[in-house]
Amino acid sequence: MSRVILKYRNISQGKMKSIYLEFNPAIHDIKGNSIRYECLNLEIYTNPENSYQFKHNRSVEEIAETIRCERYLQLVRHDYSFLAKARLDEDFLEYFRLNGDCHGAKYQSSRLHFERFCKGQCKFRDINASLCERFRLYLLRTKGLQHTKKKLSKNSASAYFNAFLSIVHFAYRDNILSEDYTTCIEKIKWNHDIPKEYLSSAEIKQLASTPYADNPDVYRAGMFSIYTGLRRSDILALRWENIHHDRGRKAYIRFRIKKTGTLIQLPLSLPAIRVLGESKSEGKIFPMITESILVTHVDRWISKAKIRKHITFHCFRHTFAMQLLDKGVDIYTIAALLGHRQVSSTQNYAKMTSKKMIEAIVKME
Repeated sequence: MSRVILKYRNISQGKMKSIYLEFNPAIHDIKGNSIRYECLNLEIYTNPENSYQFKHNRSVEEIAETIRCERYLQLVRHDYSFLAKARLDEDFLEYFRLNGDCHGAKYQSSRLHFERFCKGQCKFRDINASLCERFRLYLLRTKGLQHTKKKLSKNSASAYFNAFLSIVHFAYRDNILSEDYTTCIEKIKWNHDIPKEYLSSAEIKQLASTPYADNPDVYRAGMFSIYTGLRRSDILALRWENIHHDRGRKAYIRFRIKKTGTLIQLPLSLPAIRVLGESKSEGKIFPMITESILVTHVDRWISKAKIRKHITFHCFRHTFAMQLLDKGVDIYTIAALLGHRQVSSTQNYAKMTSKKMIEAIVKME
């Protein structure tokens, strides 16, 4: 275990000495960075000349020794939380980018909204319950990043705020923040009554007959999601190695769902197989797309197909579920195909079908 030693360094042309701690051997923070010294921001007189200066030196050295003993006991307990104090002046936005963007578009949009909210500047020491609450109110009132004239939907605000709180929790988990503010902040409630947008059978045919020359993988990925119900994150991660065939040569995909970590095996329909094209032995199935490309180009593809709905890539997943419901597939099978852990998540689609039935009856009156 490291020794903790008080060290002195001459400052102010030798008139004063700065006190610091030396860890020997060096200790390491959560990122693996080597830490050998800790500045205590304490100073004593090099050659005290009067009672005041002698008293000052004794008092400061007692404080320094107390801190040294405290650090030693923390090392004995493997408590390295004191290292986080030095990180409070680091850039929270950079931490958000590094720890959030890898989780997809929701986290990226959340970060962009937070950057706009804090005007591009935020350190860890700025994070507190008040700031979290103000960001919550901001999301409920602000407009979208792309649709700048339209107010952000409540469900989008809820998703972005949850993503932000996840990053705040990560900072607490990494011992940068001393308090987990996510436990005391009111979340934005998700509105389950908002109908999910999806494509009708006619619109699927309309979209399928509209090639997208700007990026053929946008077309392939979109149609594959319509035929399989895969989320965007799983589409992006899908590799040719995930495609398998059973003894009857029927194709299926076997992969781990990005959102839940669940290993799942899904059979592939003939339309899904056709849209993949010529198979390869390895590599990504859709190498020409990213999160940002899908966000931008799906909108253009939908417009090119002359479909007058606000369709995002996730709507293709809704479309898959609604197609199965319309064909009479039971809710438990649909839940399994969508990779839902709970049937309650899938029942939202059944509610949508009920609304369609009511609307149809009303038209008959």
